[in-house]
Amino acid sequence: MRAPGLVVWDCDGVLVDTERLVTRLEAEWISALGWPLGQHEVVERFMGRSEPVMVAEIERQLGRRLPAGWYGDLREASYELFRAELTAIEGVVDVLDALEAADVAMCVASSSGHDRLRLVLGLTDLTDRFRGRVHSVQDVARGKPHPDLFLHAAGRSGVDPADCVVIEDSEPGVRGGVAAGMRVLGFGGGLAPTEALRAAGAEIFEQMSELPGLLLDVRRADSTAATMER
Repeated sequence: MRAPGLVVWDCDGVLVDTERLVTRLEAEWISALGWPLGQHEVVERFMGRSEPVMVAEIERQLGRRLPAGWYGDLREASYELFRAELTAIEGVVDVLDALEAADVAMCVASSSGHDRLRLVLGLTDLTDRFRGRVHSVQDVARGKPHPDLFLHAAGRSGVDPADCVVIEDSEPGVRGGVAAGMRVLGFGGGLAPTEALRAAGAEIFEQMSELPGLLLDVRRADSTAATMER
């Protein structure tokens, strides 16, 4: 197994604990429109997908256009919720410390827009970890599950997709990473069913504390092999 040249992080659900907050809020708002959905159904239908995909699906189900400004109001409500309650995913700061200490290159590739990414990374003190290396669905023509965003991130970082490892928590994200030709590690400690992530092509890990071993042990093994060859 090759050592990673780049670790590509999704944001929501693997760096910051937004998914538990926003999917609950989305279920309430969508149900109020007349399409009753529970949080688990929102996770299944929309987690990991972009805003336009979500809006189009809601309008298709309702058979009408959403009220003017509806999604903007939902976005602002979610931002207020983030400001009040958002935290980083448990254990992720220790993982970032370990990867930085090992000189592993990292970036973010997210279905969220840049405004939301700036907000949530700022609220959780992660901005400096990824400054200049945050890639949004707004940067590409097609979002997850298409590979465009991951290929964009790899290209901007100057790393071959085959040398990248993706950290994801949604089925669309896993499928996008696999389609990009990248190894994908699926976070089983989030909201998406573990079996769905595995079926999409992810290697599953349950806790963030497992990640350094999954990534850095490969680097150590390669280093040991190179030393033995010399």
